[in-house]
Amino acid sequence: MKPEKLSQLVVDFLTKRLQDEYNHHYFYQAASNWCNNVGFKKAGAYFLEESTEELGHARMIEQYLIDWNITPSLPTIQQPILEFSDLLSVIETAYNNEYKLYEDYEDSSMGIFKLGDLCVFDFLQFFRKAQKDSVATYSDMLNVLEGCNRGSKFEMLLLQEELF
Repeated sequence: MKPEKLSQLVVDFLTKRLQDEYNHHYFYQAASNWCNNVGFKKAGAYFLEESTEELGHARMIEQYLIDWNITPSLPTIQQPILEFSDLLSVIETAYNNEYKLYEDYEDSSMGIFKLGDLCVFDFLQFFRKAQKDSVATYSDMLNVLEGCNRGSKFEMLLLQEELF
């Protein structure tokens, strides 16, 4: 007797999200490195924590696949942006990435639901909530920064205390 496995369609959905989580892990690692290098130490620490969270999300997906007798394929990771023009561009990029991933988890969840795999749909609930929370966090940051002089490092250093 062989144990049940996830369908290939479900595996494909989850593998796409696995790749996204690894891409986000590397983006936040690069953002942390850049922030630390230009003196935004508090932002650097924040983005390092974000990087760690994204890696944890990837590991959750991998473990879910393993629990269903699938050996996860490790996706090819895109080269992250390594240089930013200013702190606001890091936050804007993070917001755009998180919003896109929010949409992708919503789409994946709908696809899984239509396939009738409620267990996987329930598993994805954690990620939908995490993405909603991330979008809200970065949205709040953008609201705080509205009207700020993005080229003023001094202003950004002061606001860093409020943002991170």
